[in-house]
Amino acid sequence: MYLDLNVHTDYDKDIFPFIKNGIIIDTSIIDEIINGLISARISKKRPTELSNYNKILNFLEVIKVNNKWEKFFITPHILTEVCSHLHNKYDKWENYKEIIKEVMPIMENMKENLVCKDDFMKRIDKEKPVIEAGDISIFITTDTFTNRKEKIAILTGDSRLNRKYQDNPSVMVMDYQTVILNML
Repeated sequence: MYLDLNVHTDYDKDIFPFIKNGIIIDTSIIDEIINGLISARISKKRPTELSNYNKILNFLEVIKVNNKWEKFFITPHILTEVCSHLHNKYDKWENYKEIIKEVMPIMENMKENLVCKDDFMKRIDKEKPVIEAGDISIFITTDTFTNRKEKIAILTGDSRLNRKYQDNPSVMVMDYQTVILNML
């Protein structure tokens, strides 16, 4: 089910049941948060009200998880992707150590869901192989919750992930494009 803030207006009934177990967060969203954080705290640029970073922070306030990084789930695959992006984008910066000191506490506070190799290998379509480790690990993590009959939320901008869970009543899809970027 897609989160629609115009329809899902009762937090306790419409949103909380899905986020109480946590929110599985995709690499692209973490990257947006990191880039905004670095811009605001390291580069000392004041985020505009309409910046993507500010929109994400506003959204996290609406769903009552702002600065509660322990509400988010990552997998080792997502962590690897985030670290790779962080390294590729910022390692030449003079204040790279400062950046790492700012970013790593966020990552440390997030929950982790381990993904077994066997589960991972089963998800690779041999006919049309798409091997995106982060996405596959999100599929496995989400399905772990739904198989236990627990509700969960995913925060992503990946249309393939969103489509897979759009009709699943146990998964709240928090789509980056439609919910966060169009929130204001």
